[in-house]
Amino acid sequence: MKSQAKLFPLVCSMFLSASMTLYGQQPDQCLAVITELKGEVHFKKAAGTEFTKAAWGSQLFQGDQVRTSANSEVSLLFSNGNFVTLGPDGSMAISGKKPPETKPDANVKNISSAMLVNISGLTLKKQNKKDVGALAGLRSADTEQSIELTSPYNTLIKTNRPSFSWTAKEFYDKYIVNLYSSKGLIWSKKVSGNKMNYPENEKELVFGESYFWNVEGEGLVDNVKSASQKFTVLSPQKSKEVADQEAMIMSTLKDVSESSNLHSVLGAYYINQGLLQDAINEFQAISKINIDATLPHEILSSLYTDVGNKDKAIEELQKALALAKNKE
Repeated sequence: MKSQAKLFPLVCSMFLSASMTLYGQQPDQCLAVITELKGEVHFKKAAGTEFTKAAWGSQLFQGDQVRTSANSEVSLLFSNGNFVTLGPDGSMAISGKKPPETKPDANVKNISSAMLVNISGLTLKKQNKKDVGALAGLRSADTEQSIELTSPYNTLIKTNRPSFSWTAKEFYDKYIVNLYSSKGLIWSKKVSGNKMNYPENEKELVFGESYFWNVEGEGLVDNVKSASQKFTVLSPQKSKEVADQEAMIMSTLKDVSESSNLHSVLGAYYINQGLLQDAINEFQAISKINIDATLPHEILSSLYTDVGNKDKAIEELQKALALAKNKE
């Protein structure tokens, strides 16, 4: 059970740190985190008298209570490594000393110890800011770039045949994608559209090596080039380890494959492994499922800051602040 509890501090500290970013809250001993909810779900603090609406990422502590309505359901990740799902018209009392008290009985899914290997000790670089204005200094030096790379962007990647994507503020008939190693240009390909799969006729990248890439837009007079971004392919051993862990996670949560539960676990795992682009994809999925939740956007803001995409970091924080304001 000791190893089974490793995932919980990872997820809970991530959510606590994000909420501290927006609200300046102080950490406490979090016992459970809401990772999935459908319909109206409410919770009450131990010292509180009224129930308030819950959201994805809500942290629960000793003595707190959760309840569901007639057409709702909620899943929580507990510090003992259990996922507990409470159905309609249910209630749950949170305790760190004994199994949660639920009415009616809840469905419990255990996170295996093998799944939790090497995913403890996550520390996210959080910006303790409360408004977008305070983040003004984070903006990119060149905010007028016509072409901006989106993926891969300053991250580790799992595959040695990655796909590439970018955005453009102006229209270009053709784009030239350039890939470099430390030895110089590897290949240059001309495409239409703003994404490209790895060229089938080019040699696969080397596991464990770092690369740089940029994109040129063909203009009427001159080509416009984006800034270059770096990415690193995982080593063969690490790539296999990640694939094995992904398979275990997906097998354990296969009955909720489209839920926030799966995206939450995968997202936390990817962050710990340095697979920040994969983590961004998971939390983007969470934000689309939980459209009223602020925490996915706060975590995305932190992830974009980590990869160096300051404008996207501000954009996500703006979304979080707007959602928080709507709840006032």
